[in-house]
Amino acid sequence: MATIAGRPGTRRGWLRTAVAVCAVALGTLGTQANAATGTASASGTASASGTASASGTASATGAPAGTASASGPAVRADTPWKLRTPLSETVGQEFWAVAATGARDAWTVGRTSDGTAGSTPLIKHWNGTGWTDVPAASTGGRAARLDAVAAAAPDDAWAAGALDDGTSLVLQHWDGKKWRGVGHAAAPEGSLSFVGDIAAFGKSAWLTGFDWNPDSGAEVSYLERWTGSRWQRVSLPAAPGGGQVRPSDITGTGPDDVWVSAEALTGEVAAPLLYHWDGGGWTVREVPTPGEHPTGWTAGHAVATGRGSVYWIGKTNDAGVPQATMAAHWDGSRWRSLPALPVDEANAAGADGAGRLWVSGWAPGDRHSVSARWTGTTWVTETLPADVTEHSEMSTVLDIAGVPGTKGVFAAGTAGCASDPVQCGLLVSRGLG
Repeated sequence: MATIAGRPGTRRGWLRTAVAVCAVALGTLGTQANAATGTASASGTASASGTASASGTASATGAPAGTASASGPAVRADTPWKLRTPLSETVGQEFWAVAATGARDAWTVGRTSDGTAGSTPLIKHWNGTGWTDVPAASTGGRAARLDAVAAAAPDDAWAAGALDDGTSLVLQHWDGKKWRGVGHAAAPEGSLSFVGDIAAFGKSAWLTGFDWNPDSGAEVSYLERWTGSRWQRVSLPAAPGGGQVRPSDITGTGPDDVWVSAEALTGEVAAPLLYHWDGGGWTVREVPTPGEHPTGWTAGHAVATGRGSVYWIGKTNDAGVPQATMAAHWDGSRWRSLPALPVDEANAAGADGAGRLWVSGWAPGDRHSVSARWTGTTWVTETLPADVTEHSEMSTVLDIAGVPGTKGVFAAGTAGCASDPVQCGLLVSRGLG
């Protein structure tokens, strides 16, 4: 599932994300790095609304920006993660998102970089034993990347990204035989288009994105739904407290159980919201925050772990350091606060095949991503395998996806190899043998 900014996905203070993504598209950044510090222990009961979008800053080296001190108990275990593809330094590759429908069907997407030639969409498929390249649909010779992927069935998957010049989104659909391009409206004149997230449930697909005008600073965020023949804009209910609604992550368990994280922006102050689609209409809930903040709070991720069960991962809407993180769980009737994340910011979040919540980010002072699993009472952190940490200068996990029918999970991202600025695509798994 996946989200851009910190990576896509991780994603994002929308304007800062846009700037970071532009830099990536121009090849000036190897990965997007986010840093957040502070503590969070949200409390409160559910009221009427809910979700948000995350913010972050970018680091050209890929190292955590600033110093950080995330708090909260965490237990470190020996890593059971396995590297699934070699860290190839012959060509620059980045994996931005991953999705799976089962133990023999998973996808990852991203880009291949070739200096001044720009980006080429990159797609790989997992068949149960290994990852192989699959040709993307043509982009007409224009440089492009793929930022998000979603899969509903072995013959029904979506990939979404944008042209390097930002003038249009790039949407592709897998029909079981090949990837085919799907049209989408171009960005308004003078604006650049970016993908937020894409999700698929049965024959239903959802997309978030935004258009940003670099001259005026104006942004238009949107939610769209696939009608079977085209992408159609969807109107969300107004935020309970007012403000411009900006949808972000999409998660859920089926066509009648879709969750969209969002933020309501009033001036520079963001209020986190969580929207729910039950197949016939929307409800909106405000997400409880751990305390007042001058610029409010935004969400980076929403993760459904069952029908009526969704986690909300966020941080302060503040470009400066230190920043505070927070996590909360909606169980269908009330909110429950989680301890502060054991990472400075969640660059990725998802659920494994057993429905357990995972987040990935940097621990204070560490140049490699760590992953943390929520046990229901505490965070348990695990490192990447040694063949990643000992053979690259840094690493960033940008997306996490569970593997249905198993207890396993895939994680995708990038690693900074010795031949920098070449980026090595990173694909690891846990619990898949």
